[in-house]
Amino acid sequence: MTRIFTLIAVLAAVTLSACSGGGGGGASKSITSQAVSYSIDGATKTTITSYSDGSSDSASLTGTLTTPSYSTDGSQKTLVYSFNDGTTHNGATLNGTLTNKTYSADSSQEFKTYSFSDNSSYTATLQSTGFQTQWGSDHKTKTITYSFADGNSRAYVTTVQPNTVVPVATPAAYPSDWSTGNSIGSVTPPTTAPKQDVYGDGVVKQVWEDGTAAKPFQQATLTPNGATGTGAINDPNAFVTAPTKGNYDLHWGTPDPAGPAYAANFNQGNSSYTLPTSTKIFDAVLTSNTSGCLSAGDKVSGCGAILSTPSSEVIDAWNKGWTGKGQNVLIYDDIGASPISPHPATVETIAYRYAWGSSFYGMTYRTTTPNIHDLDGTVSTTNNTVPINVMNMSFGANLAGAIGRQNTSANPWTTQELLAQRTNYQTNYTNIAIFISNSSYMGPNNIGTGGFNFSDAVLVKAAGNDQIDAQYEPLVYWMSRNQNDVLRLLVVGALTNVGTTAAPVTIATYSNVAGTDSVIQSRFLTESGKSPFGSNADAYNGAVLQSSSSDGNSGNVGTSYAAPRVAGYAAIVRQKFSNLTSANTADILLATARYDTLSCYTTSSGCDKAIYGQGEASLARALAPVGYLR
Repeated sequence: MTRIFTLIAVLAAVTLSACSGGGGGGASKSITSQAVSYSIDGATKTTITSYSDGSSDSASLTGTLTTPSYSTDGSQKTLVYSFNDGTTHNGATLNGTLTNKTYSADSSQEFKTYSFSDNSSYTATLQSTGFQTQWGSDHKTKTITYSFADGNSRAYVTTVQPNTVVPVATPAAYPSDWSTGNSIGSVTPPTTAPKQDVYGDGVVKQVWEDGTAAKPFQQATLTPNGATGTGAINDPNAFVTAPTKGNYDLHWGTPDPAGPAYAANFNQGNSSYTLPTSTKIFDAVLTSNTSGCLSAGDKVSGCGAILSTPSSEVIDAWNKGWTGKGQNVLIYDDIGASPISPHPATVETIAYRYAWGSSFYGMTYRTTTPNIHDLDGTVSTTNNTVPINVMNMSFGANLAGAIGRQNTSANPWTTQELLAQRTNYQTNYTNIAIFISNSSYMGPNNIGTGGFNFSDAVLVKAAGNDQIDAQYEPLVYWMSRNQNDVLRLLVVGALTNVGTTAAPVTIATYSNVAGTDSVIQSRFLTESGKSPFGSNADAYNGAVLQSSSSDGNSGNVGTSYAAPRVAGYAAIVRQKFSNLTSANTADILLATARYDTLSCYTTSSGCDKAIYGQGEASLARALAPVGYLR
């Protein structure tokens, strides 16, 4: 019994770290240290535990081989063991033998394969530590030499094709205050980067298009997705080549710093404008229709005529300095008629109300050798050659008088009658053609040594108010058959008003239409035929000027008043693009005309070119024409 008890007591002492109690009890022991060691291969873990009584014991664990670790370059493999007490240990390190070395396709990575004594192998991937680039003399051969941590290097040779850079436009910058400085210093025209080949080393080896005369921009380059597509460059301030007409020189002229003030006169298009004084226009005076003004002379304060607001496109052009400044406009009309006709003054006022900055001259069609008049009606005596940039012709053949009756639905003119009159008027046209082609003209009473040059004038001809095909208006027809005239000719029919996409309009019932003649149809534009005077508020030579009706089909209306609007557009376009010829200018106005402001646009059949020709003239599009040019 005694031995068994003692054994029990001894075992109790080993398993307890402390013991207390009544006399005779044995002393406890505690762990004082533990030492861990591993076998040479690292596979066995031995733990030796020492106690406070001087005794010790040993425990061994056998590890399980897990995923090894490798040096950065892959040349050494370290065995790793895990034990069931949750610990791991690196065992033996094996030195490998390099058996293979390869590189990535671009040589920027090195792959090194080692074999080890345990019959395993490992491939390490080494990233380059640096590289050097060298370009060949052809600017396309690119050599990249990569260096690696082990001292190796590897060269990669590739061919890099140039990047064709498409043009990017920097838009024009306008001053916040036009009243300071001049327009040249105040307005920054747009710039357009060239289309060019840029090589990988930064060398520009090929400039395809730079907007010069030698390398003009192709229209498709600037507007690959159309005139209204994303990124379209409509106003490049450069030479541009159109598909069929060749080069257009669209370099900017000089903006007019007075333009924003003109727009302010009309409250940015929100109200009419009263001229500060009565105005002499050719042979009589334009005044307001108020007591004391009807018989007033020129420049009488408080007697200025009231002008209705021009279209929003005109206001926008003025705000950018495009007023027609520097352009000379000739009103070729019934000046000097007796009794005095308000027709020339109305035509001039419409053109002036659009091309506010232009200089205006007048001339009658009643003689084959007329004088050129300044706006105040005096005969011009210039000693310099004056180029006429735009000639407005709001007159035509008197078919009703020639045929002997009005054209009515009950008794319409026959084709034979119209063809006969076309032949009869050929001589009249021949005299006009000789005159308007003149490169140096002075009237019989002109005493200057210079002359007026009509040879590069845009010819704006009213289509006529006879409700017929425009080819039967004799002057329109014969102008379209003259190879010098037709290239710069614009034939203008009348709309009921200025059209917009929000408020589309239609052809005026009185207007001649484009017709079936393909040449005239290709030169035919439309614009509002309304007069610029509203509510019978103005007078000319003391006679009250009748206002237009709301639908533009009655009252003081006509293609005579549609034409000077287009003439004003032409003057503004020629100011902005001062290097354009008259033919270029006419082509731009034709190419940029639109149908979406006409009520026929949304019909199933669309707009008939035999009625509307090329559509309604658009100043806004003509001032940014790329993408529309033909």
